[in-house]
Amino acid sequence: MRGTDRMATMTRMIFPLALIVVMSPAWALNMSGFKDAPITRLTGEELKAFRAAVMKALDEAPEGKTIEWKAPKTTFTSKITPTRSFTDGKLPCREATIESDARDRFQRGLYVFCKAANGEWQFKTPGARPKAK
Repeated sequence: MRGTDRMATMTRMIFPLALIVVMSPAWALNMSGFKDAPITRLTGEELKAFRAAVMKALDEAPEGKTIEWKAPKTTFTSKITPTRSFTDGKLPCREATIESDARDRFQRGLYVFCKAANGEWQFKTPGARPKAK
């Protein structure tokens, strides 16, 4: 595998894991595995604000509409673009492209979130792509 292919594969793997941490704050994961992700540049308060921005985009933004969020202190910008809505069983789900730039680190990926019974959007594990209905 070429260096650029390896880096792209690693990026696609690290960002979803970082999103799991953001989308499921009760999970206690070792952040050292995310040392190269742009999201690691955020402070704790900025991470909460980023999570709120992702939740709001998933709740309110129409498909194709990009919502941009900038961290108040850290050099970090993220663009959240919901790309499609569907159901997985009885759960409403949304697919979204999230692009984050922390000046020295950049990531872009397509992610799936489903809304749990408690009304919170949950990150759907990579590889578990639901069928559109």
